[in-house]
Amino acid sequence: MNVIIFDFDGTIANTLKLADQVYLELSTRYQLKAFTKAEIHELKHLSYKERLKMHHISVFKLPRMIRRTRKIVSKIILNAGPFPEIKTFIESLIDEGYIISIVSSNSKKNIESFLNHHNFPPFQDILGNASFFGKDKLLKKLMKKYQGSKFLYVGDETRDIISTKEVSCPMVAVTWGYDESHMLEKAEPNYIVHDIKDLHDVITSHFMKGK
Repeated sequence: MNVIIFDFDGTIANTLKLADQVYLELSTRYQLKAFTKAEIHELKHLSYKERLKMHHISVFKLPRMIRRTRKIVSKIILNAGPFPEIKTFIESLIDEGYIISIVSSNSKKNIESFLNHHNFPPFQDILGNASFFGKDKLLKKLMKKYQGSKFLYVGDETRDIISTKEVSCPMVAVTWGYDESHMLEKAEPNYIVHDIKDLHDVITSHFMKGK
């Protein structure tokens, strides 16, 4: 079997516009350092540990903040839409016989709410609530389920790249999400794509190898 595992936020769902609202609520609740929109954009050039340091967020406070973030997102998730062409693209992958799954740090409830609202086709697996620092445990669980299959993970962040390397899962990074292209390139994923056509070409080429 050929299994394609998608990230959710920044890959399927365009939740980038919700980030400012989430940050505003978190900063008020947890007295975070105030940043302008321009400064928040500049933070995207930093690693996740560097971003936490800039926000003065301790690792001890992080689990509570992540739970709060998911609650905030649950109220506004339907304000976000899918990235252009991603829905029809996923439909075509299913038609071609691929196993399509999701591994995300967002909650399964939020993901399912979004997918149902936008009439996405059913995914084989939806694994949510991944650790902020990595998705390797959930990826390992899915890879065990489909043992003997060929895999490819599709995501938009450097932490996705790090997680896939931990479990030796090939990774294609998309540039329309949260992390800047140069940050993705620095983390050295197996592939980098800039649009849906590029992604389709990479997927076709990847799964044709070794046949």
